[in-house]
Amino acid sequence: MRKISLLAVVLVLMACQQENPFLIANNQLGPLSNVTKISEIEPLFSEDSVVVSNPDSPFLTYVNSANKKMEIYDKTGEKLLIIEPKGALDTVSVIKSIRVVSDRYKTENGIGYGSTFGELKKHYEITKIQSSLKSLIISLDDINAFVSFDRDVLPSDVKYDIDAEIKPVMIPDDAEINRFWLNFEADSVETD
Repeated sequence: MRKISLLAVVLVLMACQQENPFLIANNQLGPLSNVTKISEIEPLFSEDSVVVSNPDSPFLTYVNSANKKMEIYDKTGEKLLIIEPKGALDTVSVIKSIRVVSDRYKTENGIGYGSTFGELKKHYEITKIQSSLKSLIISLDDINAFVSFDRDVLPSDVKYDIDAEIKPVMIPDDAEINRFWLNFEADSVETD
């Protein structure tokens, strides 16, 4: 009986020590970090599909491989991530940014793609809100990320006023995050 209890404790400890493959944190997304090289992405996502996407402009395809991105799809074909390299898409380049397009990825507070503004402001300080024609972009300095909300959630008096100063109280708590980007700081990264 004692051996079974000891084995159970060991298994629980091992499970706790395993990295969460869906955790969003500062300079980290699951197994990816600010020092992960582009060449390491395919082995890290060996159970998924890694696809190099071409830029929108056919001209840019021939100009510079730095415009290419990597897309990660799961076994069912669902797109999970879009990874942008810091430099050219080569073996020594590291990750510049990641766009999270799956609700599987969450911060330690449970915030991710599809979370609501109410959940977001409960766990993170809203320091800056930027406006574009279609979106509100909110900076999350704690995790070096940006999230966006559809501008249509705003009250009618500011919805179409691109110059209006948007305050957090103007965004409804049930508005859902429609884009989530994680930026990686690579200042201290050394390449071989």
